[in-house]
Amino acid sequence: MSTQKDSIAILLSNRSYLYKLLQRVFGDEPKRELLEIVTGEHTKESLQLILEENDPKSDDYFDLLTELDQKLKDNAEDLLDKLRSEYTYLMIGPDKLPAPPWESVYTTKERLIFQESTLKVRQAYLKYNFLPANYPHEADDHLALELDFMAHLAELASKHFEEERDEEVRKVLLDQKAFLDEHLLLWIDDFAEQIQQSKTHYFYPQMAMLTEQVLKIDRELIEEILTLLE
Repeated sequence: MSTQKDSIAILLSNRSYLYKLLQRVFGDEPKRELLEIVTGEHTKESLQLILEENDPKSDDYFDLLTELDQKLKDNAEDLLDKLRSEYTYLMIGPDKLPAPPWESVYTTKERLIFQESTLKVRQAYLKYNFLPANYPHEADDHLALELDFMAHLAELASKHFEEERDEEVRKVLLDQKAFLDEHLLLWIDDFAEQIQQSKTHYFYPQMAMLTEQVLKIDRELIEEILTLLE
């Protein structure tokens, strides 16, 4: 495999890993196994591959991961209790959520879920026979489901590349670029900003900011990979 092909393969594999990771962060209740992955070396190396060096935000993320890793070793149950409380407060309720994790809340005047934008997200899923978890009980445009869809496509693009099906890789990447432009990037800024205003800042607000940054970088990476495939 040539150096360029190696580079593309690494980028595609890394995209798949990060999307799966972020999907689990927002879609799964915090457990020790997930935290060990979040704070592990693979995750740090994966982020180092895309985040700019000497960026204060990047330093903050790595500092957080190091801090969580130490707390996980010192008192895992105490850490998990705090994260479960924060996850419930921010993602489940029963009180009004500080930053609802559904696209339609940010892209419609009514700020309601199960709106027209939700149906457009479902149409994108159906093109790839992607059925979200908890369908039809959870709105399709939940952040974790949109990230899950991007993880699914990222894995598909990586698989096509391994099979030397470059045209299929291009098609998937173009669909991912469109999904970012028409959905995730339309509301991730507002979600990340709004969640910063919550009364708790232990883990999830920082992860929202990281997700915002990863999505914007991935938009550029898709363009870069498409150019390399020409």
